[in-house]
Amino acid sequence: MSLAPPLRADDLIRSIPYFAHLTDAQVARVKMLLSVRDCAAGQMVFWEGEPCAGLHLVVTGQARIYRMSPEGREQVLATLDPGDSCNEVPVVDGGSNPASCVALEPTTFWVFSRETMDLLRQEMPELNEAIILSLAARCRELVDRVYRLSFLSVTARVAQFLLQHAEPGYPLSRRRWTQEEIAAEVGTVREMVGRALRQLAQDNLISLDRYYIHILDHEGLQILS
Repeated sequence: MSLAPPLRADDLIRSIPYFAHLTDAQVARVKMLLSVRDCAAGQMVFWEGEPCAGLHLVVTGQARIYRMSPEGREQVLATLDPGDSCNEVPVVDGGSNPASCVALEPTTFWVFSRETMDLLRQEMPELNEAIILSLAARCRELVDRVYRLSFLSVTARVAQFLLQHAEPGYPLSRRRWTQEEIAAEVGTVREMVGRALRQLAQDNLISLDRYYIHILDHEGLQILS
């Protein structure tokens, strides 16, 4: 759960890249058109393949964006904290939701329907260029993800995951980050994550106990990843 102080309403709207440079009057107009949705922990926010649910902005709480394989294996695409948004693509192209979203804890969203976004783009033409730049940035992120999944070993991806999620001076909780959770994040299965963790421990890059993963060698993990 995020412990950061809550963002002001205007700052929260401006945290969406293509709303970042709106005037105060324009932000006020955006606030008039949004809708609020509260979700309980574990509640599905929207499903992959369903009609566009609109752009979602996390106000409080935390949510996960993921896709599921036909065999039932989950691939996490993003974990959303307050100020993060998702589902921009179908808002622009009119297609279905490209992924599913679930609330990880009680979460409040601000939702901008496709119709709302179309209206805002007509009223504020400068949004169109900002949306193009934002989608281009998301495309670069996806290319980087494809590269990692295609060319990095599972051990390297696990090392990268540990570096990204470890807070300086604190171990990673194995209750919070189970092998199943890590597998969903790095695009593999639980058994491969267990094997990677044991290899990293044998190489003295990490140590494992019942409850925590301790990072012993940040530089070594960086070289590996």
